Amino acid sequence: MEVVIAGDIIGSKKNIPDDYLSVIEPILKHYCKEGMYQIYRGDSFQGWINTPELALYASLQIKAALKVKETLDVRIAIGLGHINLIEQNIALSTGSALTRSGELLDSLKEKDQNLMVNSGNPLDFYMNTALKMALLSLNHWTANGAAVINLIMSRPNITQEELGQQLGIKQATASRRLDRAHWKETQELLHLFHQYYKDVHDATTH
Repeated sequence: MEVVIAGDIIGSKKNIPDDYLSVIEPILKHYCKEGMYQIYRGDSFQGWINTPELALYASLQIKAALKVKETLDVRIAIGLGHINLIEQNIALSTGSALTRSGELLDSLKEKDQNLMVNSGNPLDFYMNTALKMALLSLNHWTANGAAVINLIMSRPNITQEELGQQLGIKQATASRRLDRAHWKETQELLHLFHQYYKDVHDATTH
């Protein structure tokens, strides 16, 4: 089962394009299959995730990287399904993963939820409820909190001492920022997504 993320930048009109394009493109390049992402209309994007279980991880890293600048945020729809690749071009390709992510993205503003999944499986209800609760915290990451989350997600093996050095703050300050940004609980959410993907995948293949 393949996974596509589709997103819209929130606050793009208040910022110059380089403020957000320079942030999201390296993350898309890192997590997507080679060449299988696109940025379109200037402030929207989609990408075919190389390791499906990491779709939420990639989405939250994009969110953290953008929220380092307080006027930016993102809506992301995660679509699970199949992909019919056409001419090695994600923009020309079809399939349920692309359709689900695109249709869901179009409805996020109306649903008043900035991050959701769609696999066509009843388990979506439970995952989306968990995401809705998590967003009560994630939507309020401060610029400092987002910076520490972005750094630890981009370098998962970094120590808190190194984290502090990279950010020019004390280790204890870095630790407090992680706590205030609910990093421990965010990791639990990421584990939940792993299990959700496995369960949806298994239900599809059996």
